[in-house]
Amino acid sequence: MKKIIVFFIFLLTAASYGFCNESLSKELYVYNWKDYFAPDTIKNFEERFGVKVHLETFDSEEELIATLESYPEKYDVVIGSGNVTRGFIKKRLLLAINKKNIPNLSLMDPKFLGLDHDEKNEYSIPYLWGTTGIVVNRKFISEDNSWEILWNPKYQGKIAMLSGMDEVFGAVLKSLGFSCNTLNFAELKKAKGKMLAQKNLLAGYFETIALRDKMIKEELWAAHIYSGEGLFAMNENKNLEYFIPKEGAVIWVDSLMIPRDAPHPHTAEVFINYILEPQVSADIANYLWYANCNIAARALMQKEILESPALYPSEDILKQCEFLESSKIEDQFPGVRMFWKEAISVLQLNENNRNEGMK
Repeated sequence: MKKIIVFFIFLLTAASYGFCNESLSKELYVYNWKDYFAPDTIKNFEERFGVKVHLETFDSEEELIATLESYPEKYDVVIGSGNVTRGFIKKRLLLAINKKNIPNLSLMDPKFLGLDHDEKNEYSIPYLWGTTGIVVNRKFISEDNSWEILWNPKYQGKIAMLSGMDEVFGAVLKSLGFSCNTLNFAELKKAKGKMLAQKNLLAGYFETIALRDKMIKEELWAAHIYSGEGLFAMNENKNLEYFIPKEGAVIWVDSLMIPRDAPHPHTAEVFINYILEPQVSADIANYLWYANCNIAARALMQKEILESPALYPSEDILKQCEFLESSKIEDQFPGVRMFWKEAISVLQLNENNRNEGMK
């Protein structure tokens, strides 16, 4: 049966480029998270389509937002969360996608289409999805699956948070039993206080790849991290475990988007359709250990990934999770982003400036 499915996928993929009559550009500019494709994703596209891909990477979504706001003409394809997508749409920084050039969109799981941040998927195409929870080293930490691990003074200097402002505040709010999208100022103020209380316990705020690597090397014992990086780390170090805290967590869907002034929009659409090919999509998910939005790709994915409750949580656990909507909240509560930024700017640490501050 699996061979029949794979053969069907091959035929579908072969037919999907019948639309590609318009000539492709010689170059394509892509802006993505670090290490967020499979090792051969770009190389295979270049060889098949004869297009040179210039891949640049960012460490945080704040960096992505600042770059696209300043240079909407610099990239052809960018990848970001639904929260970022909503903000880009509001600021008119994205180009409407010609779905006739994305026939592989039909392979997407319907539950990741028509989401609140882009209800008609006019500007964004689902890529991968996951949660933002905690990875711990069970050699050193045996506590129950709670956010409070990241506030335990026993682990001072051995715990860390992601560098993304929205993700950090979302985690703090969930740890308090609040919605990560609360508009209640008293709740926001309490969350800010809890962040300040955590300050001296942290090794720092780091981008997700750095957190993953520090956990693998056991430089850290617990970290706030994206699910895929948590599972990747577990594969490399058997002492590690990723979990969604019992208080709930942030759930997210990353999407492929085309900036408003992209120099090569048609080739960008061809690239996006290529990323959605079942084999390409499966190779990416198998390498990264992330949950996939592509139904057809699942027949080609590793069994361990598909059966992982950390990557594909039960519906009961998912009910405790929420999509971040800070860019939407900002419309109703204009001061919230400045409030969050002020809170995290006090705490934004890296190994160098932390050491300076301790002198």
